[in-house]
Amino acid sequence: MEFERKPPSLLELCVRNVIDNLRYVDNVDGVEMQLLKRIMPHCTLEQLTRIESRTEMDISPVTDVLWKRFYQQQFGEDNMNLVVKKMKQSGARYKWKDLFKAKTEKQKEVEEVMGERLRKKYQAQKAERESKQIKLCTKVPPSSKRCWFGGSGSSSLSNSSYKSPILKKARMEVDSRAKMQATIQRNTFARSSQPTRMTSLNGQPLRSTTIHRPNSTITITKPTGGVNRPVQKQNTRPKF
Repeated sequence: MEFERKPPSLLELCVRNVIDNLRYVDNVDGVEMQLLKRIMPHCTLEQLTRIESRTEMDISPVTDVLWKRFYQQQFGEDNMNLVVKKMKQSGARYKWKDLFKAKTEKQKEVEEVMGERLRKKYQAQKAERESKQIKLCTKVPPSSKRCWFGGSGSSSLSNSSYKSPILKKARMEVDSRAKMQATIQRNTFARSSQPTRMTSLNGQPLRSTTIHRPNSTITITKPTGGVNRPVQKQNTRPKF
């Protein structure tokens, strides 16, 4: 005779349905403790926190062992054993839900302190790196050194701005040539040329004077005296 499998009871189906849909359960008010012992162990930490916080009746006799398990998973077995040892020595009894909450807050404070220290350390290192960086200065201070070879102030200042010896030497040669050319032009302008006597076409004596300037040469021709005679124009028309 084959063994016949009995169908699950209605209560069993309800328990399975609740376990499969714990993410939608808001509270368990009115549920018997025996059923909660079968349902609540399947809760995650988030589901256990939500259900217990919204349930008015005390379900800690069922959930206390669950909170102890989550404490061990979250903070390690050594911390859990240390708490158990302290409670035995002091004779005090605390709910694992409260111990879990206190440990979480303490750990959060420690993490915030460590994060603040790391942030200050990073800022200090960043400031130190920035202080060691090379900063470009666009403003050039005026030179207080005077040029040993003389010359005008603007020329001396321009020469002092050349850092390369080759460029400085080339600049000195250009200035020297410019000064020499200016001196020659001044001497030429100051010296007037001797008047040159010429004779016009009609026989009247003329005097020509040449004046040299830096950028031009002017020649002036004047009659020396006597009556100006009209100059007869030659007939250039062809004869037929």
